[in-house]
Amino acid sequence: MKNNGKTQNPAATEYGKTAPVSVGRTLVLWGVTLVLFAVYAIGRAAAQAFQSGIPAQAGRTRLLAAYAAITAASLVIALFATPLFRALAWRLGVLDHPGEARKVHHAPVPYLGGMAFYAAFLAAALGIEWFSPHLAGPSLFPAAALGTVVMLMGLWDDARGLPGTFKLLIQLILGTVFYFWGLRNADPFSMIGPATHWPWLGVAVTALWVSGLMNAVNFSDGLDGLAAGLVFAISASLFAVGLRNNHAAGCAMMACLMGMTLGFLRYNFHPASIFMGDAGALFLGFILAVGTLASQQKGAAVIALTVPMIALAVPVADTALSFLRRMRRARGGGFFRPDRDHLHHRLLALGLGQRNAVLALYCFSAVMGMFAYLMDAVPNAYRFILLVVAAMIILIGVVYLRRLERRAGDR
Repeated sequence: MKNNGKTQNPAATEYGKTAPVSVGRTLVLWGVTLVLFAVYAIGRAAAQAFQSGIPAQAGRTRLLAAYAAITAASLVIALFATPLFRALAWRLGVLDHPGEARKVHHAPVPYLGGMAFYAAFLAAALGIEWFSPHLAGPSLFPAAALGTVVMLMGLWDDARGLPGTFKLLIQLILGTVFYFWGLRNADPFSMIGPATHWPWLGVAVTALWVSGLMNAVNFSDGLDGLAAGLVFAISASLFAVGLRNNHAAGCAMMACLMGMTLGFLRYNFHPASIFMGDAGALFLGFILAVGTLASQQKGAAVIALTVPMIALAVPVADTALSFLRRMRRARGGGFFRPDRDHLHHRLLALGLGQRNAVLALYCFSAVMGMFAYLMDAVPNAYRFILLVVAAMIILIGVVYLRRLERRAGDR
């Protein structure tokens, strides 16, 4: 978690954040990241050479056992890796210093929690390649490779700062590459129905989906434990949906997300001793995005994406409101300027406190996750009705929050 804040130090940059970390130390982090990926790639090659793994037609019991193993492995690795990367952050000076108005912590807190996510994901992916290769599908290796690019970008942003336009461009490129690489066995128009006369619409949908979810998780990373807990709740609900529809690859990624976020919460729940930083938030958003896309490969229409959208109601709604605010101030050049008007900030302003605000958003996200599972259980013809109902629930919640703010302001 990074409190929607950036590292602050005496030398301010043009992007509104400060960068106390030297290029050399940042390259050390890149080196650690690339070494982890190299170990995974070598292990994957060995697994393919020995052709290990349980049969592709494994029974449901063995499939559930594989998912449980993925969750447990990623949880344990996150539990043990997080303190190691926390110590590395202190040693290299990769810290989030308080000072900006939108920040809610009062003392420096180390970043690099995202590297624990990355290590846990690669370890779980390697286990899948060795013991359950049929769960990998065509998306797992592209997710790991492109996720490495996400980590490198996020680590540089946490350490030295990057302009928002550059990060957005990279996110769109990653989504485009994943469309052609990670979805290569899918119907290119599976997510957009019969609109085959618009050959690039599928690319645009995928790129926007990946970029949107990466930013949605990043925007929600504003209180101790908030982003990690929301991703856990979302991935749990999407895992249940994927299990019902036999989406093996998507379920494997959701199981990994559940384990590593739960393990990280041991250190990130209030009061947090480590933040995930941009690297962690963007990586979680990327894996969440590609995991949902991996679950939509079997000829699903665009309406199928409404199910994960409902599960993602809290970060998606927060991102939509943030986008509207940024559009209003875009003429003044402030589109990428952060603010303190996110949902979690507004709950804090009402006096809930960090723990209560986070728990309230957890509960709402869990409710919307159950609603997403219900939506998946009904025929496509009725999903629009449930989507309208869900949208009304979210709208009522936003209006009610606005009313509470006005009452508090009148006191």
